[in-house]
Amino acid sequence: MAVKAKKRNFIQAYFSNFGVRQICDFLMLGGAIVLLVGIFVSNIVIAVGLGIYIVATLLALYRSVRVLCSKINRRSPEYKNAIINTVIMGLIFALALFGFIYALV
Repeated sequence: MAVKAKKRNFIQAYFSNFGVRQICDFLMLGGAIVLLVGIFVSNIVIAVGLGIYIVATLLALYRSVRVLCSKINRRSPEYKNAIINTVIMGLIFALALFGFIYALV
């Protein structure tokens, strides 16, 4: 008799294999919250939020480069998504780094 696949909700599916993706998502969410608070408090809090974003974008870039360096078919959707993610996260990294330096000065 075949074993039925157990249905999982979104939360269970998201946390089933906890790793760099989830850490990056939590850092981006935390950075957004700190940036929103920093708007009303001070430039130092904004610098901390942008620092969190810098770390999160570096982790996202690491994930994308790891996919690009693997032996995956260049026509696969994962490879194309990794290229797009690398470009977008590179731009976000540059903006966060500029904002971090501007907030400190």
